[in-house]
Amino acid sequence: MAIEKMSLVSVEGSVEWLDAALMECCDSRQFQITTGGAVLRNLNEQNPYLATYAKVRDMAVNLNIKAEYCDFKYVPYETGEDFERYFEDIGRQYDEINAQREQVAQMLEEHRETDAYLKHLLGLDVSFKDLFGLKYVKLRIGRLPAENESKLGYYVSKCFVFLPFEKTPDYVYGIYLAPKSLVDFADAVMNSLCFERTVLPNYLEDNAENADKKLAERIAAEEKEQMRIEHELAYFTDELRGEFNAVMCKLKYKSDCFELRKKVLISDDKFSFSGFCPTSEYKKLEAALKKISDDLRVLEIPVEKGKMRADVPVRLKNNRLTRPFEMFVKMYGLPTYGTFDPTPYVAFTYMILFGIMFGDVGQGLVVTLLGLLLTKLTKNGLAPIMTRLGIFSMAGGCIYGSVFGIETLIKPIYHREEIWHSVCKLFGNLGVPEHPENIFQAATVVLLFSLGIGIILILISMIFNTVLNFRAGKKGEALFAVNGVSGIVLYAALVVGLICQMLYGIPLMNAAYIICLIVLPVLLIFFKHPLSHLISGKKSEEKMSVGNFIIENFIELFESAISFLSNTMSYLRVGGFVLSHAGFMLVVSQLAGTANSGAPITVKTVIVYIIGNAIVMGIEGLLVGIQVLRLEFYEIFSRFYEGGGTDFKPVEIKLDAE
Repeated sequence: MAIEKMSLVSVEGSVEWLDAALMECCDSRQFQITTGGAVLRNLNEQNPYLATYAKVRDMAVNLNIKAEYCDFKYVPYETGEDFERYFEDIGRQYDEINAQREQVAQMLEEHRETDAYLKHLLGLDVSFKDLFGLKYVKLRIGRLPAENESKLGYYVSKCFVFLPFEKTPDYVYGIYLAPKSLVDFADAVMNSLCFERTVLPNYLEDNAENADKKLAERIAAEEKEQMRIEHELAYFTDELRGEFNAVMCKLKYKSDCFELRKKVLISDDKFSFSGFCPTSEYKKLEAALKKISDDLRVLEIPVEKGKMRADVPVRLKNNRLTRPFEMFVKMYGLPTYGTFDPTPYVAFTYMILFGIMFGDVGQGLVVTLLGLLLTKLTKNGLAPIMTRLGIFSMAGGCIYGSVFGIETLIKPIYHREEIWHSVCKLFGNLGVPEHPENIFQAATVVLLFSLGIGIILILISMIFNTVLNFRAGKKGEALFAVNGVSGIVLYAALVVGLICQMLYGIPLMNAAYIICLIVLPVLLIFFKHPLSHLISGKKSEEKMSVGNFIIENFIELFESAISFLSNTMSYLRVGGFVLSHAGFMLVVSQLAGTANSGAPITVKTVIVYIIGNAIVMGIEGLLVGIQVLRLEFYEIFSRFYEGGGTDFKPVEIKLDAE
């Protein structure tokens, strides 16, 4: 549960072993290459694999092959020419089959269009051979928009005739005939009326009815041929899929490794490159590189916490329980190398707060099962988080006695006399009811406990900040900052004083208490900058007048006081969501007709309960998750955590379609 220790690894050797060394680093998946050092030049060669890989991606789409990573150790190809010849051969086979498919598809489309027109000309009992063989008359076949048929009356005296065969609401299907000498005129007229001409194939020599039958037979044969070609293409793809993926993976692997050469430094016939590797994996990487050649020189350079720290990539190292919550830390910003990983703290506080705000045994069980299911079916990072939140929600439900909003199956904590009597003594002065019937009557206790949780988390965050500043050598920040020792003393003194006064009537805030635990910390915070320079022995480089100093520090102190109050009161939302959950489920019970005890259970009751619980889990679960994340980022992280680190990204093959 920390930031993994890193080592800077330097690899040097003869250029002949460069590719093998880069491939080994890539295979390890534990090496992030970088650049540095004083050398003569970089390698800026053109990647011989890149163009081929670009073509292969398009080919994979055409073949309906999804790019998936697989083992490629048995693929014999090494050079760019080898890969190019392989995929060109596949492309040639595919193009041959695809050309047949496109040819048949085109013919089939044309014949279907012709057949559609023929069906409108079935009343034409003359062979097309005779019609198109007329010596002195020209014939045109097609359709005319229905609204333009009446306009043909304007041309009744002209030497062409239109013969309709079938009428639809939109079109009139038929033919028109005209003498050869007047066919151009007839074409112009019919074109002006939006006549759509159809050209029938030459092989249609019989009348419309017989031609339609022959065309139907031809269409059926072409459909059969189309199906055969599709089966052939599918078989070709299925047989090819495994080998294609393996060769494509190795091609991408070779291409990615070659791209790494751009970060390699060359001097004469020697190469040098460096990168970061987890210290725990260095020995394994060194052994693998040494197997390539004794000529290779591998050097480990330990990373110190000095100037280099900001450039060192970060890999978080957490256990199985807290690892999924690394996602939230990365959302805010990775810690810098050598600092503090807040993931465990985030994990436990997030789970606890969610369990309190969304406490329900039944709904928590559903969230848990849903999280387990999504974890198996998807790679969504939220799925394992849902599983853990569901478990804590069930724990919270045991406290409230809520099972799908029903509070009679499990005895809630406010009905456990021995526990509740202790609570009454703790908050006796605030009028806490001794025998609350439901959680709404215990609302005061719920809200006060929410404030208590907030106070504890704020103090823990301030302690974290103090410890981290001491570790970083920032004694002034640790002692005199708002979130340092002075701030802890001030905040704790105010909280303890108010609790003693309000709950127990103890006037703790006397003159000595106020001077030592309130006024003194305030003065230390106010004079933080000069005191920090004093204990560090360094003079301030910033020159500031007394007036500006007073105004600036007063405003800063005032903002801090406001933040103490606002951050503390912000935790009231924890108790607010506890009560809102109970309110939502009360509404569901009323809609289902089960608000009164002894109400009969009907099909309607069950359906309303299921739908109501689903809506509450969906809406309130999402809201609670967002609100807890807000508390983490704004009320907790803001006091001790900054982020600013870079993620450790080891070189490895990754297909674009993955």
